[in-house]
Amino acid sequence: MPDPRTILLAGLLSGGGAMAWTLFEFAMGWHNQNLDVGEKTGFVAIIFPVIAIVWALRRSRQAAGGQVTWRSAFTSGLGVSAISAAIGLAFFAAYYTIINPGFVTAMQARGAAVDVPSQLAAVVIGSFVVGMAITAVATLVLRKGGRRP
Repeated sequence: MPDPRTILLAGLLSGGGAMAWTLFEFAMGWHNQNLDVGEKTGFVAIIFPVIAIVWALRRSRQAAGGQVTWRSAFTSGLGVSAISAAIGLAFFAAYYTIINPGFVTAMQARGAAVDVPSQLAAVVIGSFVVGMAITAVATLVLRKGGRRP
């Protein structure tokens, strides 16, 4: 069974890291003046859930004596993704309405069919889809490695 504290810390790393990266992009002007740069750099944020989920799965494997089961991996990945999604939902609701309310308008001016509710839904759905994909790949790699001395 995954350690709840590890899941919490990994979820905070995942969601908090993505939040920090978004604020960095905003500070650099990549969400306002240089939207074309922001379209490319936004993918850097994937590093945070990758690191968080792999770390949580490795900790889970260590706690289980060197083995990771699909059930414990799925539980860990789902927990990390849920915490990350909650952080993302709260942060991006504030980001789109308080921190950078012109972002969605700027995206719409570029022809993107976006609005705040659809962006928030994408944050939550994306957290789970990406998190489960990362979990599946990381679990395959960790299981293939077998027991480590």
